[in-house]
Amino acid sequence: VGRSTESPIDFVVTDTISGNQNNDETQITQSTISRFACRIVCDRNPPYTARIFAAGFDSSKNIFLGEKAAKWKNPDGHMDGLTTNGVLVMHPKGGFTEESKPGVWREISVCGDVYTLRETRSAQQRGKLV
Repeated sequence: VGRSTESPIDFVVTDTISGNQNNDETQITQSTISRFACRIVCDRNPPYTARIFAAGFDSSKNIFLGEKAAKWKNPDGHMDGLTTNGVLVMHPKGGFTEESKPGVWREISVCGDVYTLRETRSAQQRGKLV
């Protein structure tokens, strides 16, 4: 998933223009969506789990994060990080129904871990592991 139209992207997403700025002349100068934002992996066999991984990919389809992206080494020795724009998810309170209410926003790392939000979307310091 991402804003790039390159072949590794199955679902292209674009920014929307908020408020009354919705005429044809308005252009988005800086996107809040990464070119290669995330990867979603779903099991086709029980228990049918789905995982989301934040990531950017280079031309060799290897995970790549820009120099400004937050990166760290986990206790197990694997590198992890957050994309510059972040991949944010929210599970609504009450599930996915008409009566549901917004839940708490979380951020997903390259390795699929879930963190509280950073102070700002592009901050170098990650949130707390949830």
